[in-house]
Amino acid sequence: MFKKKYMILLSLILVSICALSCVSASEDADATVAIDDVDVDPIEASVDEGLETNVEDGLSSDETETLTVDNSNDDKASSPSHYEYEVYVFPKTIHNWQDESVRIYIDPSEDSSDYAYDFYVNVYDSDSNIIDEKNIYSYTQVDYVDYVLPEKLSPGEYKIEIENWEDNYIFSTATLTVSYDANIYAEDYNAYYNSGVQYSIKVTESETGYGLSGVSIKIVFSNSRNTYTRYYTSGSDGYIKFDPKIPVGTYTVTISSNNAHVIASSIVKSATVKKSSVSMSLAKASTYQGYKLTLKATVKSQGRNVNEGTVKFTINGKTYSVAVKNGVATKSIKLKKAKTYKYTATFVGDNFNTKKVAGKAKVNKRYATKIVIKNKKGYYNTKKTITVKVKTKSGKKVKDGYIYVGSSDSYSKVKNGKAKLYVTFSGNYKKGKYSYSSGFTFYFKKSVTTKFKLKYVPKSLKYKASTKKFKITSKYRCPDCHKKSSHSHTINGYNVKIKVY
Repeated sequence: MFKKKYMILLSLILVSICALSCVSASEDADATVAIDDVDVDPIEASVDEGLETNVEDGLSSDETETLTVDNSNDDKASSPSHYEYEVYVFPKTIHNWQDESVRIYIDPSEDSSDYAYDFYVNVYDSDSNIIDEKNIYSYTQVDYVDYVLPEKLSPGEYKIEIENWEDNYIFSTATLTVSYDANIYAEDYNAYYNSGVQYSIKVTESETGYGLSGVSIKIVFSNSRNTYTRYYTSGSDGYIKFDPKIPVGTYTVTISSNNAHVIASSIVKSATVKKSSVSMSLAKASTYQGYKLTLKATVKSQGRNVNEGTVKFTINGKTYSVAVKNGVATKSIKLKKAKTYKYTATFVGDNFNTKKVAGKAKVNKRYATKIVIKNKKGYYNTKKTITVKVKTKSGKKVKDGYIYVGSSDSYSKVKNGKAKLYVTFSGNYKKGKYSYSSGFTFYFKKSVTTKFKLKYVPKSLKYKASTKKFKITSKYRCPDCHKKSSHSHTINGYNVKIKVY
């Protein structure tokens, strides 16, 4: 982007070109050529778009001319360094926004080829966040310029910083204090505890009545027993809205400004917080003999979880007190007898009405089980499917669980009182040998019995585990000729002797 200097230089060049053209035309006047209605295209000088000149109407040649632009991409060649001029800003207090500008004093550069001044005005809030940044520059030498502040700054202290455009040198810094006379408005507060009803307070400018933002307000709730202090900051409309979250009781409420730059008279109101009603529900309570029974109550008030007070569970002649946390109270107990118990749950809290609910809890009987299976016999090297029955002691079918064999991880599911095992009869073969004179000889035991242990593991607490020992007997019978005693025969041209003992 060109600055105004380059616009003026370009204009001078164009004027010189026009003058040279006129001289050339007069020198060639002896050669006469008649041309009627000659059209001459205007010469246009193009400059970068976006340059804004902020000059008030009627500005005379000796008055201040201030250019304010975003020139982050400009050539800095013509901007003065901080050695060539000085800029000063002094602390200032603005009360009730009676003045909207800060005067910046300038000892400008005397070099006519450069700007008289070219600097940034940076404004920071108390947290060092920049809230305004303006570039101010001009060829014209002046003693001061008036920087217009951002509209309606919140009360507080700000830092004004003057930074040279060319080399980022900080000329000067000063504190800007913005203060107001204000009025505080509020009504008495009446609500049920934990209702979420908000207290509304408004801070306004005393002169205009407009809402004043960014004002810290102190609110004190006090009675003979307790004092609760809250601090809030007004929003853009001047309002503060919050849930006091104070216990049940009647309070005196004192509201005052907590901002050193806002002068406002304190006001006194009252607040009344009443006990809220609660709803309480009981979860299903059921278990089996030998296991713990869990009693659970959920307590809510106006749809919100209650986070205080206690629930007293009374069951089987005993009472258990449990603190309510995040709306829930639970207690686990053991009851020996299998039956249905009646019980009550009573909620008591300082800020809520008492609530009592009746419920039922059931302790179910657990059933002992037995495994029913007979010892099995089969011939060597054959397979058989065995059915295992699982029943209660009274003879009813067990509906779930698993049958495990020995220490193995493999199992068979129990379905409708039955499980299946797959058995391969083996163990009879003991040894074999070869002789050139007599051929192959194999030795088998006539009968081999193997003991196993079955274990029933229930899936639910309804049934108890049980075990059962049983035997599997493998009897020898030749797989080829089905003879059960010692014999011999030829297999694939080889003489084979079978010895059964």
